[in-house]
Amino acid sequence: MAASLLGRDKRSTAASLKAECSRQDSRGVQLLGELLDSVLSLERAVDEAEVIEWCKCLMAGGESFDDFCKMVRGYDNATLCGLVWTANFVAYRCRTCGISPCMSLCAECFNAGEHTGHDFNMFRSQAGGACDCGDSSVMRESGFCKRHRFATSSNIPSVPNELMMMSEHILPRVILHLIQHLRDGYNEPVSDLATERDLQKTLQQMEPLISLLEDLTKMGGAMRSILTRVLTNHQIYKDLCSGDFCTGEKTYAKKNYEKYLTALKGSGLVSSEERSVTSVLDQMAGTSNVTILGASAGTGQMDSSDEEEQDGSQGVGKRKRVKLSNSTKDSSIMDILKHKCFLEELLFWTVKYEFPQKMVTFLLNMLPDQNYKIAFTKTFVQHYAFIMKTLIKSHESDTMSNRIVHISVQLFSNEELARQVTEECQLLEIMVTVLLYMMESCLIKSELQDEENNFHVVVNCGEPLLKNNTYWPLVSDFINILSHQSVAKRFLEDQGLLQMWMNFVSFFQGMNLNKRELNEHVEFESQTYYAAFAAELEACAQPMWGLLTHCKIRETQEYTRTVVRYCLDALQDWFDAINFVDEPAPNQVTFHLPLHRYYAMFLSKAIRCQQLDLDSLLPDQEMLMKMMVHPLQIQASLSEIHSNMWVRNGLQIKGQAMTYVQSHFCNSMIDPDIFLLQICASRLDPDYFVSSVFERFKVVDLLTMASQHQNSALDTEHERSMLEGALTFLVILLSLRIHLGMTDDEILRAEMVAQLCMSDRTHSTLLDLISF
Repeated sequence: MAASLLGRDKRSTAASLKAECSRQDSRGVQLLGELLDSVLSLERAVDEAEVIEWCKCLMAGGESFDDFCKMVRGYDNATLCGLVWTANFVAYRCRTCGISPCMSLCAECFNAGEHTGHDFNMFRSQAGGACDCGDSSVMRESGFCKRHRFATSSNIPSVPNELMMMSEHILPRVILHLIQHLRDGYNEPVSDLATERDLQKTLQQMEPLISLLEDLTKMGGAMRSILTRVLTNHQIYKDLCSGDFCTGEKTYAKKNYEKYLTALKGSGLVSSEERSVTSVLDQMAGTSNVTILGASAGTGQMDSSDEEEQDGSQGVGKRKRVKLSNSTKDSSIMDILKHKCFLEELLFWTVKYEFPQKMVTFLLNMLPDQNYKIAFTKTFVQHYAFIMKTLIKSHESDTMSNRIVHISVQLFSNEELARQVTEECQLLEIMVTVLLYMMESCLIKSELQDEENNFHVVVNCGEPLLKNNTYWPLVSDFINILSHQSVAKRFLEDQGLLQMWMNFVSFFQGMNLNKRELNEHVEFESQTYYAAFAAELEACAQPMWGLLTHCKIRETQEYTRTVVRYCLDALQDWFDAINFVDEPAPNQVTFHLPLHRYYAMFLSKAIRCQQLDLDSLLPDQEMLMKMMVHPLQIQASLSEIHSNMWVRNGLQIKGQAMTYVQSHFCNSMIDPDIFLLQICASRLDPDYFVSSVFERFKVVDLLTMASQHQNSALDTEHERSMLEGALTFLVILLSLRIHLGMTDDEILRAEMVAQLCMSDRTHSTLLDLISF
């Protein structure tokens, strides 16, 4: 029967099948199913254009497809714009109207809205985006354009059943056809080049089908709600993907189903092989936990292997690459994925094929449907660890990163939705766990202080993960969800999460260690310091600023106390791990002390905004003396670098000194360091503090009353500049008031004056340059 239908005119066949399906018996549905078996079969060589034409005619039920589209659009009940764009699209952002900092508008909605006198900017999208006009969770209603401000679904008539009847029957089979294409095109990787070619070939074959689905989403709310039901219905998926369609007599579908099961095996955060090895190691070590910050050499808590590797700033030679036990992670994140609906498997293949643009656009075009948005957000969180695992292995990590953020920013900018998935899907736990997992792949033994007895581990800035900013999408998502008060509150209340986060931050404490060359000029000037500064700013400082915005009132005092306590615990663990006593190792400097800076900034917020007593948040004198040492070492090293004492290390060391005080970094680096030193100066014995400063700057011998002096630490040519550096530092310590009483307005004014006194600046340039 199906063969005879295939030979007939498509529109007349569609009309007769629609009439048959309208009757009470199931004969019409059966006939339609047989026809779709033939049209959508992957076993027969059917031209894809012919498949698309059949699908359009059948959904239109005898009408022309264009007329059908117009009729369906007449029942569009969507109140959001939702226009999706890709990279290089020109869009707008209005800070006056925006609730979320990620809010954006298409040109049509922006020009039709009331934004005169607002703080807005026009920008060229880097990762792609979607228009938020009409979404009151992301922007204020006063900023909606005229079309979406008065849009309401109440005055839209309900959709006639007969109009959408054929679509309801056909769309499950169309989605199944897409899934089978994706399964069929997947092969276990043999070589990267061959795999790349296979994936591209499959994507080209699927493009017309995905374009059809994309066209359907543009028909409006009526069609999107049917697509949502098909994509999220568990029974439809079970019947079509796990039943006779895949495991019965249909051998082709069965073979594809086996390919799918094979692909799923690698979907856990850690492979089954890695887990079994780790389990054996844990049994041998007699422990199920790992102390991340510090461990003694004999505990068996670190699994490390000697590895020959070369990376610029860390030097050449044998390094210990450290892998941490999986027991530090939530076991549910480790598990192989299990899919219950089309949407879940569709996202899985989207990740597996590294986010093809057409697929991303289709998934995003569905977001105006609220039921779909909730289901898709939960699915995205379910696959989050798998997404990041795939990103790490990708050869096109830049492109993939942009497409991940293109999706995630639409999902996590909505506070209610972010709160819901945080509570129901453990989003925060997943994000922090995956961040730890990502950084584990590039940990090495720290050489700061006592190299032989140092058990601290730091990230290797020469690794592609850091050099290529592969972690950026995950950190960007984490910053985005921390902008929501309800999510940040949950994070700050969860002591387990805070402990994990401090462990993560400790991986950056003391990274990119510089050792002063005393004899010969360094042969190779590493540029890994770019990666180090970017990593501290993006992975450590920006989440810190996000948390600090929620600690501004007295009611949040307890959050600040908790973070301060965990900072001090982490610092104590760090001092123990690097075997630090009281003096820094000579001729070493690291510009990266995020644990010190977390402590300093939460201390500043506690005093300025929450009226907490300073002394109640300070550690004992011995700990305060230890905390002073490394920030002070940086200040002394700055003077040494400017005095050309580090000249044999090349230009890169000057680049680090300049970046440390540069406008984009100073707010998160030198400013907290100076404030911490100001706290130490006010609470430690004055004689001890001043003598420590002069000792660290190596100028003690220059300040005696003797008629002659002999300075063994400095050459004569460096004495004047180092003494000047020490005195300048004391002046800065006494005069810099950023965290000592200046209001936000005063700081902003001072920043603007400093920028404008050099040259005229536009408003947007000032925004970029001002660190505040």
